[in-house]
Amino acid sequence: MAADTASEPKSDDECRIERFTWFAVVGVLVITGALPSWLTLHNGVTPLATGCILMLSGFLQYRRGFRVGYLTWVAGTLLLVSAGFNFASRPDLDLSLIAIVAAIIVVGAGIFTRET
Repeated sequence: MAADTASEPKSDDECRIERFTWFAVVGVLVITGALPSWLTLHNGVTPLATGCILMLSGFLQYRRGFRVGYLTWVAGTLLLVSAGFNFASRPDLDLSLIAIVAAIIVVGAGIFTRET
């Protein structure tokens, strides 16, 4: 039977990567939401940037042997696919709310399950 890895304490490096990921995701959401209205970005920029941060963080943590929650992979993939859809066929559709909800779910699940 496999050992329960969720009960093992996290290393300082693992916690540092998770905190950096959370701050980067929140930073992207704050920056793209705080831009003045005359500076318009494509509607797919926010989900693309958020998905890239989640996927890169997941790969970095996985490569170092740290735990990566499945929600990180699912949310990152969902955001990248939705951004691709937005760029390819529906540039008028604003998907920022999807990025915000995904960020809340990933950070909330990371806090409660101790995995990100």
